[in-house]
Amino acid sequence: SELTARELLALAISSEEEDARIYEAYAARLDEAHAGTAEMLRQMAAEERGHGARLTALHHEQFGPDVPLVRRQDVRGFLKRKPLWLARTLTVPQIRASVKSMEDEAERFYASAARAC
Repeated sequence: SELTARELLALAISSEEEDARIYEAYAARLDEAHAGTAEMLRQMAAEERGHGARLTALHHEQFGPDVPLVRRQDVRGFLKRKPLWLARTLTVPQIRASVKSMEDEAERFYASAARAC
């Protein structure tokens, strides 16, 4: 609630980039044994990168090219992501649950951000 519109947009940009990297890491982990799930995660990563690119373009249009660094861990109450090295120990159902949780959290964030702006 204390973030400016510019900071909210910067947080959204960094979150999209981070989620894309997490999906890619999960995909790499699942490549051999679960190729279909790995491909789905790569498609999701590409989608997140597209969201990030659109958000970055919006930031440039509204606030200029200098995007402030605002990350999840910088915002009180924003859920943290588990370290990627833990992906080595996650089962496929756990990875799917993690991805669902990430998507649900992003939806709540964007809904809350829209109400705040």
